[in-house]
Amino acid sequence: MIAFGGSEGGINTGNSNGEMIAPHGVAVLGLAFFKEDGIPPTLDQIPMEYFIHAIDFLETQPAIDATRVGVVAGSRGSEAAFLLATMDSRIKSVVVTTPSEVPWYGLTVAKSAWTYKGQDIPALSLELDSNAKLLDRFKAALAIKENVENARFKFEKINGPLLLISAENDQIWPSYQMGKDIEAYLKHKDFKHKVVHHSYKTGHGFSQETAPEIKQSIIDHFLTTL
Repeated sequence: MIAFGGSEGGINTGNSNGEMIAPHGVAVLGLAFFKEDGIPPTLDQIPMEYFIHAIDFLETQPAIDATRVGVVAGSRGSEAAFLLATMDSRIKSVVVTTPSEVPWYGLTVAKSAWTYKGQDIPALSLELDSNAKLLDRFKAALAIKENVENARFKFEKINGPLLLISAENDQIWPSYQMGKDIEAYLKHKDFKHKVVHHSYKTGHGFSQETAPEIKQSIIDHFLTTL
């Protein structure tokens, strides 16, 4: 499986997922997609080809069954995970924590955070001004339904089961509501794979108390779906 983090950048989250899952017999490729040598310094204009090439790499490894590849990511990384899973059918299982239902603009540039074949992937920008709470800015953007419809991930193209883990008191963006929206969307689309949504009464980073249960649910998901 392929593992990466969110707006914190770097390789630490990918490596942490590897340390969590690899002991159970699942090979893990931890990725950084910005804030490391040789890749972009900020979460802006990240080419989706980078993630697709990671799957290509796994196919060259004789010890790996490249017909069974999953992806795990969280927060801003959930955008890349959903894009990858909808663009490449080689992804057979998906786990996202504090998910988004749409792509968003980058952190420092007023353009989509993601590109494909040199073109911006449709994305939402924050509404209101910088004096407003971040959560309110995301909510205001999501209230513009036409923009959401135009940018929403094509979840129905995901080629495998999906585990969503959201925070009911998320102070960054409304991950619980977006998780519910994803569930409703896939039900409307008669999605053929299993969708599980676990939510916790915590903030965006969850809590020490919930961590063991969340980690075990991720491990169990991949052990039963890959």
